Amino acid sequence: MTVQLAVGSAAVALAAILVVALTAVFTVALSFSSFQRSQMASDVTQLATSFGEQGHLPTSTQLLSERPSGLPALLPRPRYSGAYIWLMDASGRLIAEPPAYQEDTTQFQADEATISAGLRQALHGTMNENAMQGGAFAPLADRLYAAAPIRLHGAANGTIIGAVALSTPPHSERAGVFTFLGDVNTTVLFSTLGAALLAAIAAIFFSRRLTRPLAHLTDATARMAGGDYSARVAVHAPAEVHRLASSFNDMAAALERDVRELRWQEQLRRELIANVSHELATPLTAIEGFTEALRDEVVRDPAERQETVRTIAREAARLHRLVDQLRQVVLFEADAHALDRAPLRLAPLVEETLAVLAPELEQKGVTVTNTVPAGLPLVYADGDRVTEILLNLLDNALRHVPAGGHIEVTGEVGADGVVWVGVANDGPAIPVQQRERIFERFYRLDTSRSADAGGTGLGLAIVKEFVEAQGGTIRVEDRTGGGVRFRFSLPVAPAI
Repeated sequence: MTVQLAVGSAAVALAAILVVALTAVFTVALSFSSFQRSQMASDVTQLATSFGEQGHLPTSTQLLSERPSGLPALLPRPRYSGAYIWLMDASGRLIAEPPAYQEDTTQFQADEATISAGLRQALHGTMNENAMQGGAFAPLADRLYAAAPIRLHGAANGTIIGAVALSTPPHSERAGVFTFLGDVNTTVLFSTLGAALLAAIAAIFFSRRLTRPLAHLTDATARMAGGDYSARVAVHAPAEVHRLASSFNDMAAALERDVRELRWQEQLRRELIANVSHELATPLTAIEGFTEALRDEVVRDPAERQETVRTIAREAARLHRLVDQLRQVVLFEADAHALDRAPLRLAPLVEETLAVLAPELEQKGVTVTNTVPAGLPLVYADGDRVTEILLNLLDNALRHVPAGGHIEVTGEVGADGVVWVGVANDGPAIPVQQRERIFERFYRLDTSRSADAGGTGLGLAIVKEFVEAQGGTIRVEDRTGGGVRFRFSLPVAPAI
């Protein structure tokens, strides 16, 4: 890719340089041709004036042997400023012309016919100039002539006594002109080659500067395709590639986060399946075992049979609670848990919840202190969901409080316009590093103990979901005098 880009860039640069070089060559040639025309016109006018001031036309012998009187010192013999001199009298007869071109008689005859026509036109008082046949590739080295009328005494309105013309010699006698043009062309050629070389070096440099980040980008893409989502590319590059690299890095970072989240979700899914299988297996095994014992009449004593039935019912209730908790988790994940929020009094709700748990509290010998004031402001919440929150927190406290222990339920108005409800027990403390994890699904501090006590590891996760869904927060903290306190907040109902 680097080679292709370098060759392409060099080709474009070379084409541009060639265009500039050809333009320069043609410009120089055109300028030189224009200079020739103007110089020849000036010289032939000066020559015609000089001849007119003599009062007569010089003879061919005079032009060939000596300089006519009054002619500028720069006039050569028989050429004028490197040009051939042609002279025609008033009758239209050539009385002076350069010697025949030894190299090319045909060229001389063609030049004579062209210049004779120009001289005859000058006899009518019109100065003229034109190109002659046999020139090089026009306009690089045109062969030109210029003809002017000769007026008596050089007066502007004097009688025309003849015409004079200057012409450029054939190419074989113009080595100086072609040397000049050759030098110009050589200079342009070497300048073009030097510029092309610099363009090629610059093209290679810039193409490498452009393709190196693209190569890094390709490598990073290949690494990502191979599963390495941490691949990134350096952004030190031209503006467009810099934006591309930045976009790639942003995409890679987002993809890495998504893949990490997918892997985390996959891990949670596997843990969920394993935990659900375990939680379902425990009560099902107990129900199946006690049912077989009753069916096979292994338990014959009526009291024992009654206790077995109660155990089956308890395990069935445990199974039902697990299924219900799983259903609530699914509803939360699908964002399909509708809330029926309204102004709500907390004190009666706490009393009703404690009444539901009274048999279990009494069985374990746990005392409860309820200090939720009756005059607590109304909260804006879903009564059923608040009941679920209280049931789960009280059930969690009951399972972790020792026999004969104590549970305390409190309520107070917070400084930030919310109502705080607390459920505390004098059971074991929760290590600080595990306080955030206890709200994760299926997480238990003591797996074996919680399972035996009927815990599923879903209760606190559901509590957190319910509290946050109603605009509140939940905290866990140490209780003064030992134990653990869970506190959750609910917004105060707006005044009507």
